[in-house]
Amino acid sequence: MKFTCAHRWAFTAWGGKLEATEDALQPVQGHEVTLRVTHCGICHSDLHIQEGGFDMGGGKLSSLERAGTRLPVTMGHEIVGEVVELGPEVSGVTLGQLVVVYPWLGCGACPVCLRGDEHLCVKAARNLGIQLPGGYADLTRVPHERYLVPVGSLDPARAATFACAGITALGAIRKLPVMVADDWVAVIGCGGVGMTAVALLSATSAARIVAIDPDPSKREAALRHGATAAYDPNAADALKTINKACGSNIAGALDFVGAESSSALAVGLVRRVGQVVIVGLFGGEFRMALPLFALRSLSITGSYVAGLNELRELVALAQRVQLPEIPLDLRPLDTVNQALDDLANGRVVGRIVLQP
Repeated sequence: MKFTCAHRWAFTAWGGKLEATEDALQPVQGHEVTLRVTHCGICHSDLHIQEGGFDMGGGKLSSLERAGTRLPVTMGHEIVGEVVELGPEVSGVTLGQLVVVYPWLGCGACPVCLRGDEHLCVKAARNLGIQLPGGYADLTRVPHERYLVPVGSLDPARAATFACAGITALGAIRKLPVMVADDWVAVIGCGGVGMTAVALLSATSAARIVAIDPDPSKREAALRHGATAAYDPNAADALKTINKACGSNIAGALDFVGAESSSALAVGLVRRVGQVVIVGLFGGEFRMALPLFALRSLSITGSYVAGLNELRELVALAQRVQLPEIPLDLRPLDTVNQALDDLANGRVVGRIVLQP
């Protein structure tokens, strides 16, 4: 069967609403694969993509348009779909197979890509849901079968979240030091990615988890999914209270907000020789007195999603081990604008997953 048209939800102006569109599909070539989208997660970064860039601090805004992204944009990078069409050079994939898509595509040929870190390619970003049409659609086209990971018996809605929330949490966790049962790790920001990190940490780490989020419903959910304690960062003396509760023994902090206030809190929480991992993209600037790096022997690093191998590993882990399941909110694709608005206004616990 040949597929000649895709029905998508795309925006045609930066900051504009998504609109239903109908776009022609060219015949598949080479290693291309067409998927019928069954599930697509919504990520907080979609809000920044829709606005056209990220707050870089100091009144500066990055520009996706200046970086080469062209309108219209069909977002959606947490994609699970059924293989419905194969290019003539495709191997190892069969029609009807259900797969999760690795969306962070680079040039595929530079040393960074060849070592498995296409998400860090500086030559040619071709991310699904940004530069290439993503999963807010009934059909999507993947450039090469190597980006497809079979989900097997996994819940496809949950597997969709692995493509961003899952591997982003996993990649950040791997930047933490080895921790023992007496250690604490702070998870700042318990949205979809932060909640995923709580679940993964509870399944893979001996350390106790302190979840930090201003939303009481998210704190309660974090406690249900593996956190030992949970606190509001906006409460009076929050830094002092959290440190006291954790015995001033927080070995690492994962900042899934990435704001000036959250990064400052992370630095204040970790003990000497502590590790801060900044993951979130909320925006702003990081400020810290330089002598403190040496006096406290701090390590501060960034973490941006993760590689294709990490997606394969996470799918394999989920097939072997029953991981704590974060809340999923399944919604029809045509409610995407309301879903994005709910996410922007903090009305989502866990992850929204759209179904065409």
